[in-house]
Amino acid sequence: MSAKNKTEVKKVLGLIGIYIVIYIVCTAMFVALFHTPVLANMKVLMYRGIGLLIITGIIAAVAMAVIKKFWKFITVRDIIMVFVIFCCVNMVIFTLIPVTVERSVSVFMLSYMDENSDQKFTKDDIGEVFTAKYVNDYGAFDKRFDEQLVTGTIVDNGDGTYTITDEGRFIVTMFRGVSKLFNTDQRLVYPNEN
Repeated sequence: MSAKNKTEVKKVLGLIGIYIVIYIVCTAMFVALFHTPVLANMKVLMYRGIGLLIITGIIAAVAMAVIKKFWKFITVRDIIMVFVIFCCVNMVIFTLIPVTVERSVSVFMLSYMDENSDQKFTKDDIGEVFTAKYVNDYGAFDKRFDEQLVTGTIVDNGDGTYTITDEGRFIVTMFRGVSKLFNTDQRLVYPNEN
């Protein structure tokens, strides 16, 4: 291998190493920010996560820009790529795991059974616990309902009634399209038809 080729290989390996280090450090920062007051006023976990993700993605890009000053082989494309890769990978992980944990009936059911592993349950027992604790005590419905008000998918009419907004209809249309595309349970997007 020629000296020029060895230099190119070293640059590529160095660049990969930089990407990995920035990704790991900024991911740790992204997770740590959930334990701070930063954007804590955003009560919808998904929106707060997106906000924190953008903040740490920008930090990742700035870190790459600083490194560019020392290693001239880094380009603007690398700065953009580190932002895109960081945000895309962490968005998938964030929505797949933390958001699922926060919203999942399965997570609640399994966690409850684990905390009470000295007992046996019937299906009806678990259903009653779910309704009593998850829905009533923990306000699962209220939380999701309030999220829709915050996001603007429903509006308070001021007389104790609520109406879906155009934004809400747009989201329902998207959900129905995704549901058809991936052949999920249609009862959730067409509740009156079943």
